[in-house]
Amino acid sequence: MARPYVIMGGFMSVDGKTAPANRQGRLFVSLMSEKLLRRLHRLRAEVDAVLVGAGTVLADNPRLTVRVVQGKNPVRIVLDSMAGIPLDSEILKTEDAPTIVAVCKTAPQERTDRLIEKGAEVIHFDCEDEIPLSVLLERLHSKGIKRLLVEGGSEVRWSFVRDRLVDELFVWIGSSVWGGSAAPSLVGGEGYLEIDSTFKLHLKNCEVVDGTVILEYDVLRD
Repeated sequence: MARPYVIMGGFMSVDGKTAPANRQGRLFVSLMSEKLLRRLHRLRAEVDAVLVGAGTVLADNPRLTVRVVQGKNPVRIVLDSMAGIPLDSEILKTEDAPTIVAVCKTAPQERTDRLIEKGAEVIHFDCEDEIPLSVLLERLHSKGIKRLLVEGGSEVRWSFVRDRLVDELFVWIGSSVWGGSAAPSLVGGEGYLEIDSTFKLHLKNCEVVDGTVILEYDVLRD
């Protein structure tokens, strides 16, 4: 399968939370120094597209553009099986950058039509409630997207891990503890039950930037 090179990662607390229990991950941005923000935006500028799930759009309303460094804006991709993201979402301001919304064939046409009216490209998939990632990545590759950054959220990251569609993983660990049994972790989903099934990594870089630990891994193939 021809697919983009996939980089996945996120910022989390020492106890592994990527947002507080109210799932407002945008609060974590305030914990990132200017140097870290520049690093994130530089990474966005180096990929062809950035992908998030509809839950991230609903909770954080991100722009997913390059702002604090010089560079091109990536294509924004949203996994939104039922085309339910708000029409006033920042990610639908397509004068900033192109936006692709991946939906299932069961998504109401009225909603998909309104997304198209907003300037988004809507891609339909033969599914009921979960976008088939392998098929999506093939479609993206055919559109010239060769490097993809998966920024979130927790369930989306699990889907990429489960389907073995990640090439690199980075984790930024801030110096705080948030707690909360309902707070999302870096990777959610049903998880693995056997050690032999787990997603195995090779640490290639470890550094500390303004008190934040940065870990970068290559994914080991089975």
